[in-house]
Order: sequence, then structure tokens, then C-alpha cells
Amino acid sequence: MIADSPTLVARLRELHELREHALAATLPGDDLTRRAAAAQLGAAHRLLFQRAQELTMLGHSPEHLVARMIEEAGRVFDLLEPGLGDYAIA
Repeated sequence: MIADSPTLVARLRELHELREHALAATLPGDDLTRRAAAAQLGAAHRLLFQRAQELTMLGHSPEHLVARMIEEAGRVFDLLEPGLGDYAIA
């Protein structure tokens, strides 16, 4: 239903952006660092959200969806670890 509605797609995009801005406001560091970290984490979240939608639309069972998303989320966040791994310690 969401994918078929331009209004809902736009609202979803806005919600992702609002979440990213809220995250940036809570992270440590200067403005650019906070925004860059939030953008990277937000992009990962958007990608995984879209992936969950795709798998759902393909008719995968909830059990398969959960297992697949755990594996894929690990891969996505592993890609971010070299750049953000020490950031949380800062």
C-alpha cells in the first residue's frame, strides 16, 4: 500500500529525515560530525527498512524475514564500523 501511494512514500521519506535530524541532535561532537554520523546511520536504517518491505512483498514468512534481516543488518553495520566504531567511545 505504501509503495503504491506517492503521498505515503513522501511521508515515509519525511519521517526518515525527521528521525535522522533527531538522532543528530543527540549525538556527541560538533555539528558536522553529528550530522555525518546520523546520515550514515539513517541511510543504513532506510536501506534495511526498504529491504524488509521488499522481502515482505515477496511473501517471505516472518521467520525468514527476521533471520534474513538479522544477517543483512549485521553486514550493513559492519560496513559502517570502520568509520563509526570509535565514534561512540568519543
